[in-house]
Amino acid sequence: MGRERRRHRRVPVDWPAVVKHTDGGIVAEMENIGANGAFIRCEKPLRPKERFMLHIMAPNHSTLSARAEVAWLQVHCNEKDIPPCGMGVRFTRAAGSVRQFLKYVVAQHYEKKKPTVD
Repeated sequence: MGRERRRHRRVPVDWPAVVKHTDGGIVAEMENIGANGAFIRCEKPLRPKERFMLHIMAPNHSTLSARAEVAWLQVHCNEKDIPPCGMGVRFTRAAGSVRQFLKYVVAQHYEKKKPTVD
């Protein structure tokens, strides 16, 4: 595995999502997410650089929508493989409220991981 190039933290999630692209739609699952990108588990990932509309169903929140682009692929896998099949994506256009919510999710995750001092 290469050196991590992300600029923003990601957190593990298990959220349903829909990838809408020129050939139709793909039902998928979000594996991790951050303010600028995500890893999406899906059986048939799109091609690198392909752009699409992503609709994310976060729990207890309205659907989050963002334009995204495929950054990298994980395609040589079966259902037992880790990491699973899917694609790493970067958000190319998202409303400020969507990015703020994602930043909040990341901050909450890391806040819970902080050790407490007695």
